[in-house]
Amino acid sequence: MFVPFRILMVVLLLAAVIALQVFLSRRKAWWPGLVLPALEVAYSIFAIASAIAGYYEVYGQGVPVTVSFICDAFFAFVQCNLFTLVLLTVYFICRRSEKRQKQLDKMNVQDL
Repeated sequence: MFVPFRILMVVLLLAAVIALQVFLSRRKAWWPGLVLPALEVAYSIFAIASAIAGYYEVYGQGVPVTVSFICDAFFAFVQCNLFTLVLLTVYFICRRSEKRQKQLDKMNVQDL
């Protein structure tokens, strides 16, 4: 019974974050739209660093650096940054539409 409620809450949370990203991306300054993607990248770096530190805490030794470990860390980083790609896509779409609107306004002023 609680599963549909949890799914609904996650969907609403994601919709709110995307709406915030659209709002920030449409600001006049370019940098507010990059705040959420930057936070997401920082979170993914923190998550991988926490996993490595947790391994050290549990086993009392450093993580053995093997090809398997590097691949796993890379795929974990990519997986953590999938939502970053969504946020960056929203950012570039909003900035492109704002740029296009600015050019149309400039053309309208020149026509007068």
